[in-house]
Amino acid sequence: MRMQRRHWLKGAAGWTLWPLTATVATSATVAASEAARAAPAANAADRLNSAPAVGADPATDRRRLRFTLTLRNPSAEPVTDQTIWVYMPLRETALQRLESLQVSMPHALSHDALGHSLLRLSLPRVGPLGAKVVTVQAEVSLRPEPVAQPLADPAAWLQAERFIESTDPAVRELAAALRRETPAQTLDAIYDWVRTNLQYAGYLADPLGAREALARRSGDCTEYAFLCTALARACGIAARPVGGYVVGASAAPRADEYHDWAEVHLGGAWRVMDAQKGCWERPAADYVGFRLYRETPSNALGTAPRFKVDGSLELRM
Repeated sequence: MRMQRRHWLKGAAGWTLWPLTATVATSATVAASEAARAAPAANAADRLNSAPAVGADPATDRRRLRFTLTLRNPSAEPVTDQTIWVYMPLRETALQRLESLQVSMPHALSHDALGHSLLRLSLPRVGPLGAKVVTVQAEVSLRPEPVAQPLADPAAWLQAERFIESTDPAVRELAAALRRETPAQTLDAIYDWVRTNLQYAGYLADPLGAREALARRSGDCTEYAFLCTALARACGIAARPVGGYVVGASAAPRADEYHDWAEVHLGGAWRVMDAQKGCWERPAADYVGFRLYRETPSNALGTAPRFKVDGSLELRM
């Protein structure tokens, strides 16, 4: 979903594009940040102690993702009552669990019905041309193998949506040709076809969707995710696009590293299908999901892909 990787920032004159930046979290910076968090002025970690659907697994690998948010008032006048919403790693999936979130200012963390983690920052007042820097560190445990997550409502991940045109005649024709005796064999065929027949076009400014990607035989990671999802749904297999980061270690991911992939429900669990990067089930332990794509909004961010500013502040991550 390119809409998940475009970083539009609202200023006094409307929406403008501001490149996002980050720095790699080395062991020294992590240690320094932990020391800083021990100070009374820093906000304590939000431990997610409510009982999860899946218990902690000692075999999991933990990663720290660090982000710096710069909030700027472009106006020569003070602004008041500014609210910023930012997606954080999904609370609990078959492959990951959000263990803690540390933020350098007072904040609120909530979750919606889909498991999104929603960070809310409230600024009562920002002075003329003023700026505030907020640091955020999320600790996530990643499982090498997915755990079972039965679907309460499979229909929610089987229907056609915007950009996931699973009922389009061309998509349905290809899906029928790729259908095999078992769901696993069908998904193998879908992955192989998309991996082989789509040409990576580099970053595209606007999403094409599954139908257009199939017609052009090209796209970026978003089109790979949409087409895999649409083909799986056309074959009666629950699937969904996911946006987030692929990280091999603790890091401060760059904005241009934001990535989209598909997840398919097979054998009672959600499994990574990333035809663009060449990952089908494994190696899935490096994928950290932040947002599940749905056409219908499920939380206060509405259709915003990464964050939402209620007010006139500009945000740089």
